[in-house]
Amino acid sequence: MKYYISAFACIFSILIKSQFSGNFTLPAEKYSAENYDKSIQNVYYQLSFVSDPRTNNKKEVICVLQLGEKFSKFGELNAIKLDSLTEKFSHQQNIGAKEMNLMSPVNTRWKPILLRDISKNIVTIQDKAKESFQYSENQPTINWKLEKETKQILGYTCNKATTEFRGRKFTAWYTKDIPINNGPYIYNGLPGLIMELEDKKEHYHFTAIALDKKPINIYLRNEDKIFKISREKYREVQKAYHDNPNFYLGDSYDSGGNVIKEKAKAKPYNPIELE
Repeated sequence: MKYYISAFACIFSILIKSQFSGNFTLPAEKYSAENYDKSIQNVYYQLSFVSDPRTNNKKEVICVLQLGEKFSKFGELNAIKLDSLTEKFSHQQNIGAKEMNLMSPVNTRWKPILLRDISKNIVTIQDKAKESFQYSENQPTINWKLEKETKQILGYTCNKATTEFRGRKFTAWYTKDIPINNGPYIYNGLPGLIMELEDKKEHYHFTAIALDKKPINIYLRNEDKIFKISREKYREVQKAYHDNPNFYLGDSYDSGGNVIKEKAKAKPYNPIELE
């Protein structure tokens, strides 16, 4: 199966770093979402990650863990800001330079968004491999080894723990002063909030930098263009997309109208879950 990117998303991705002017118009992107809860505590993490292990260059973003009574959500903060703008402009028939100049600076670098149903212990993840995909699974058990070392993060005493999970070895620092069984992305299962998490290769490093109690809607977008599949199938699609981007872009043509058979270069592939 091939998945085709919308014209709006294609143009937006090409021009995302540009300043727009003129009287052009584009169809406004559709927006639909389901609210599950509202956060009563937010934990902000600085995430440093390596998307291309060949260069080891690190990208940095701010993520937020939204903690509600029944649900929690983890994702990049800019995703919430971009969704807010998309929702606002979706009520218009078209958008132009003004709207694009507001949206273009709010790009996202880390795509996974995780919603946790706390009572049912089920996680739902939305991610992108050219198009948007969604899958759900039972919260996996993460077997932690509790260590004796401690350190301070944001004024909280944090204890050390280590684990090996889905192909990576991690060190976590959690605080019993915040007795919440949660943390960055899918990682939980410790007797306190995870304040810092880093894998042994230093490809993924989450560090708590702030907390607040601002109520923010805990939601997931649910447009029809989001393909709902299994985790196993998504991993196949994700790997195939990075190995052969041409398959998902469709055919390319030369000036004579002939199909270009040359295979596009593989995209860097370094997901947080290697297995």
